[in-house]
Parts: sequence; C-alpha cells; structure tokens
Amino acid sequence: MKKILNHLRTRLHISKNLFVFLLVLVIVGVAAGSFFASILGEEDKRLVLEYLNNFFNNSLNNNLEYNESFFNTLIFTLGYALIVWLLGISVIGFILVIGFLFIKSFIIGFSIGSLIVNFHLKGVLFSIGYVFPHHIINLLIYIIVSGYALYLSFKIIGAFTGKKEIDFKNIMNKYCFVLGFSLVILTLTSLYEVYVMPSLMNFLVRLLN
Repeated sequence: MKKILNHLRTRLHISKNLFVFLLVLVIVGVAAGSFFASILGEEDKRLVLEYLNNFFNNSLNNNLEYNESFFNTLIFTLGYALIVWLLGISVIGFILVIGFLFIKSFIIGFSIGSLIVNFHLKGVLFSIGYVFPHHIINLLIYIIVSGYALYLSFKIIGAFTGKKEIDFKNIMNKYCFVLGFSLVILTLTSLYEVYVMPSLMNFLVRLLN
C-alpha cells in the first residue's frame, strides 16, 4: 500500500508535506473520536451498547438487510469522494475538505473507542475486525482524494491571482483519474464491509463467547 501511495503521489505531483499533514489529521481525528467515546455519559454509553448489541444479534441471526446496507454504504462512501472532488474544483471549498476528512476520521475513531469501552479486551479484537482492512483502505483513499482536491484548489487560486499558469486540461485528466480510481476501490471496500465484515464479526463473537 505504501508503494501504491508513493506511486500515486509522484504521478499526481502532490507534495509529501501535504500527504503528511493529511495523515496526521486522520490520526488526530481517530484519536479524538476514540477519546470522545471514552468520556461519554452513562446514558450515552448505554445507547451505544444497545446499538452494538443489536448489530451483533442481527449478524448472529442473519437478520441483516445486505442489499439495503450495501446501497447505503455506497451512498456514504462514494458520495463523500464525489463531494470532496467537487470541492476541489470549487476552489473555496478547501477548508471543508480538511473538515470533512477530520470528521470521517473522528467517526471511525469513535466506533473503535465504543467497541473497546463496551467490550474491553474483546473490543480490541472486534475493533480490528471492524476496521481492517476496509476502513484503513477507505482512509487512504480519502487522503488521496483530499490531497489532490487541495492541490487543485491551490493551483487554481495561484492561476487566478496571476502567480502561475496551469495546464488545466492535464490537471483535470489526472483529477478524473483520481476520482475513477477512488470510486472503484471504495465500491470494492463497500462490498467487503457489507457482505464479508458481518460474517467476520459473527465469527469473532462466537469465538470469544
């Protein structure tokens, strides 16, 4: 995965510093989400525990609506990538790109923290099954899309202010490549999340009970 990221970063001419910044942002978001899950009030923790138990029970009893879940997952994952992609073209949306990436990371961190807080040592294994590999891959894809969206925004701003001339056609071809690549990978991870991950979690529940 590191070689793929480096190849894409080189091909798309995105600075290493920008990728490092976005990676740190993701790590901070995940840490913040995990911490927030640990400081919830007792009532909020009870609601989260009920939600998790319902998920595990539905998984064990095979009561999950797979097709509906897949459709909803596609909307959230592909929709996010499309919104960030469009924000890159809009120029002024670069602040939202950063904010959205942090929120995505925060939500994943909150899910991990909730599993660990409610199930303790078992929660560590549950969180690994929940995150790996699809959410890890998704975060890497979000970093790529966000990185190039920011890169494009800064390029367009530079062109508007007269500081630099840009080959807009060449940049947009690369930008469309980023979108197409991202949508394909996100579709594959969505398939895994909906049709494979529940079975893995089901196996972990049976194994640890």
